[in-house]
Order: sequence, then structure tokens, then C-alpha cells
Amino acid sequence: MPTRRSPVRALMFEAPWQMPLREVEAPQPGPGEVLIRVRAAGVCGSDVHGFTGSTGRRRPGVIMGHEFCGTVEALGEGVSGHAVGERVVVQPIISDGTCPECRAGRPNLCLNRRGIGWSVNGGYAEFVSVPGQNALPLPDEVGWQEGALVEPLAVALHAANLTPLSVGDTAVVLGAGPVGLLTVLALRLRGAGRVIVSDLSGHRLDLARRMGADEVIHAGEVDPVETVRARTGGRGADAVLEVVGITATARQSVLMVRNGGNVTWVGNSAPAVEVPMQEVVTREVTVRGAYAFVEEFPRAVELLRSERVDVTPLIELVAPLADGPVLVHDLARGTLDAVKVVLEP
Repeated sequence: MPTRRSPVRALMFEAPWQMPLREVEAPQPGPGEVLIRVRAAGVCGSDVHGFTGSTGRRRPGVIMGHEFCGTVEALGEGVSGHAVGERVVVQPIISDGTCPECRAGRPNLCLNRRGIGWSVNGGYAEFVSVPGQNALPLPDEVGWQEGALVEPLAVALHAANLTPLSVGDTAVVLGAGPVGLLTVLALRLRGAGRVIVSDLSGHRLDLARRMGADEVIHAGEVDPVETVRARTGGRGADAVLEVVGITATARQSVLMVRNGGNVTWVGNSAPAVEVPMQEVVTREVTVRGAYAFVEEFPRAVELLRSERVDVTPLIELVAPLADGPVLVHDLARGTLDAVKVVLEP
């Protein structure tokens, strides 16, 4: 365990396009907190967009990283239910438990929510202190690298759970990034009869097939809307899950769904998008947002423990924390096409 005088290494977000490796003051667990030695941290697309400043959702001076797991190194005052040496995975949403949304069972929508890795320091560091209630046991059967994917798997499960879907329905996933590919798994668990994935990367579309997609669409070669309509007899898909978060795919999601169908927006890249509202109104399309997760987080852990899902094909690069600045920069520039990068402090 670090002492108060011994610095620890962390990736410090200082300004857009600037996130160097720094030595920072060692964190200490406050009341109700546990100190975690980070073993693996996944690089999320939202962190990459935050790194560029395009979303405005990462403030300078914060240590990013909200997909991580590790071991408990110390307990703060008043902590119960945890032990030093315990393997844990961090659920990054801090909710107050008292606001109307929390009382209604929607802590992900807490009116006073904060986020580990964007509001307070996260897992791109050797050590981090988090509220004890946000550290969930990670079974021995789940490896560290898999543990770093619990959070995005939970996001995908939540999006699929929010989307009305009948057994045998056709669902389209727009975007074959980590959450999009995990959404394929989630839709399979929901009983979708046919899953189609659209993306601009041939490599990611190949991976989508490995993850269980029935069909893929290379959006750089054909029109996704026309292709989906052609493959559904002109009717459109029963459900579309948009996991990119830009105007082009938001428009596609509305235009390719059937009359009375359901669109779920999961992507969160652009602060605002333009969509054809008349299509939504005159065809009674339901559009909903999906943010984070609720009960899906512990379910994601159990799915990994029981080996009902396999997330390892997504992990294409594992690297030390010190390589993080270059890797995040390359992901932002588009010169690195690794689906999921995992950092090991």
C-alpha cells in the first residue's frame, strides 16, 4: 500500500489532447471508502472523445478510467463487507440514494450523480480510492482483463433490456465498437431472432460475426438504410440500437426501423444530433435513450463467471499504463483500430 509520502503513477488529463503519465499524491481511503490497487483498466470510447475535448464531459485535472478492477489494499473508517486482498470490480456511478430517481429504482439517473473516472479520479492509475458500495466482488473465475469489461457489458445489457423485443424479432446494431459488439451478445440473450450489425470497419464486422451477428453491413460500401429495408421485405427492422452517437447513424436508426418500431440510442459522442422528426411522428417510432445500467452490473459479473458470454475476442491490445498516453492519442487519431485496449498499471 502506498504511504502518504510515496507518489503513484497515473494518467492525468490536463487539457484536450494532453494526458501524460504523472506521479501524483498517493490516494488514501476516506470514511466509507476502499483503496484499490488497479489490476486492469479498459479504455472506453467516451474517454477517447473526452481526451479530444469533443464531448466536454471530461474536466482537466481528473484521472479518467471507469472500466476497471483490482484488489482491495486498505479500508477507510466505517467500511464493512470488504476485506484487504479481496478481488473487486468497480461500478463507477456514485448515486446519493435519496433523490426521487434513486428512490424509484433508477440510481443511474440520480439527480446528484457523480462518476468515477469523470467527476472524481478513476482507474488510469496504480491506486484509487472509491466508495465501498461501488466495489463489487469479482469472482476468481473472472480474469483481470475480463473484469475490465464488466462495465461496458452492463451498458450493453441495459440497452437491450430497455428495448422492447419479442422472440424472433430483427434487431440492428449501428456501430461495432466494444459496446456495439457486446450489444450483439445482449440481444442474443434477449431472444432476438436476427441480429444485423452495420459499421465502416471490415475488421470489426468480422468480429461482429464471431460475436453472434447473423448479418453485417459495410456502411462504406452500401447504404445501411436501403440494405436493412431490402433485407426485411421493405418493412424495416423491429428494433435499432444506435451505439455511435453522431447525426449520420442517429438518422439511419430512425429511417431503417419499421412503423411503430423501437429505436434505442446508446452512443454518446456528439452533444447534439439532427434527426428526421416527421419520420418519428408520422410512423409512430419510439426513440429512447439508454444510460449506464442498474441491476445489469452484477448480472454482467455473473454472466462472465458462468461463462455464458465470452468477451475475450474484443480485447485486442493489453499494455502497461505507461503506454496509455500514446495509445489513447492513436485511438483518437484513428491510427489504432484495436477494438478494446486494456491497460495494466
